[in-house]
Amino acid sequence: MQFRPDTVEKMNRAYAGSPEAMNQPDAFPGGHNVGGFPSTLMLDADHDSLRASGEAFARELRTAQVPLEYAILHGSRHGFLDKPPTRHFFGATEGIVRWLRRCEHLSGQTPAGLHGPQG
Repeated sequence: MQFRPDTVEKMNRAYAGSPEAMNQPDAFPGGHNVGGFPSTLMLDADHDSLRASGEAFARELRTAQVPLEYAILHGSRHGFLDKPPTRHFFGATEGIVRWLRRCEHLSGQTPAGLHGPQG
């Protein structure tokens, strides 16, 4: 999926909250100190004109030596996590659960919601 530049501008403005907020250094991921980030999982769509920003953020995390698992879901398009009946949605959510379980194993803590509500 390819977004036109004016569409990306509108999306960025909506994400940041206002035209003024777009100039704040922490309005968007990356471009500032990411050294304090926790272990991170990033999933990017294969066919997405916005993927370059995800790749840049992943580079920043690696440079800061943040534990990172980064994957591009081959054949996927932007917004695959908004499409539950698709194979990319299921593949991504299964990967997220596996990653959370690895984090749980390493930290000894259960991520909130992974095993359902505690009673």
